[in-house]
Amino acid sequence: MHRRSSPFLVLGLIAVAASCSNLTASGGNGTPIAIVLMNARTKGAGYTTYPRVNFYTVGSATFSFSTVNSDTCVVGPYDSTATGATTATQIGGGAFVLASVSGLTDSLYKAATGDRTYHLNSLVGMPFNPGDSVTFSIAGDAAGFPPLQIIAPTAEPFTIVRPTIPPVGNPMVVQWTPAIDNNAAMYVSLLYNSPAGTGAGLNTQIFCDFHDSGQGTVQSYLLSALASSSVPFVVRAQRVRTSLQITQSGVTAYINTISTFEVPTPVSP
Repeated sequence: MHRRSSPFLVLGLIAVAASCSNLTASGGNGTPIAIVLMNARTKGAGYTTYPRVNFYTVGSATFSFSTVNSDTCVVGPYDSTATGATTATQIGGGAFVLASVSGLTDSLYKAATGDRTYHLNSLVGMPFNPGDSVTFSIAGDAAGFPPLQIIAPTAEPFTIVRPTIPPVGNPMVVQWTPAIDNNAAMYVSLLYNSPAGTGAGLNTQIFCDFHDSGQGTVQSYLLSALASSSVPFVVRAQRVRTSLQITQSGVTAYINTISTFEVPTPVSP
């Protein structure tokens, strides 16, 4: 029922929109799953995070893994306003979810309206050190997701060198600070304007899904349109770490935690 896939890019967004792609409704007593999203944002000289948790019951789900990478690039549309969506049945995870990271603990509560996302009361989020492990403690709901505590890694900071367009017929080399292990992915998006796209601004991207080794190459045949862009191309990059855990304490349930660090890094409220 649960298949393995490379991380999911929704509608051309560089940000990972969910740690599950292709959620389908259960049509009855489905399998409980939880999706945890955790990003890094700058706050002065440090960072904050604003974790979000959603619970669903599904008939099937394709989970994302940061250890599955193609080391290739593809061309696709880019729309900065696009958002992802799922029609899977939402369930509860109890009265609260506790998030503990970098010596601090805070509570996530279910939104009173809308998509029932569990999140912090303050948009400012909580301070943390990217790269530290995070613990999520789920209170549990007898009619929804069971009680569970998980520990997951978070994505560490990195820097990336702006790549240069090589001579015709040569691949582009992209370099960044490598991950500390083999369990992370690096997404790189080169945004540019294509006459075949919509609008005069950034409307197309070369999206690359690399192993986080510190270097990747963009295939030469993809670069001609980038080189002829009517506006300078923009580089966006994202380190991704995922952690899939399974509980079988009475009922089988899945929780997939995804942590990201982006460059340029969003600014915290």
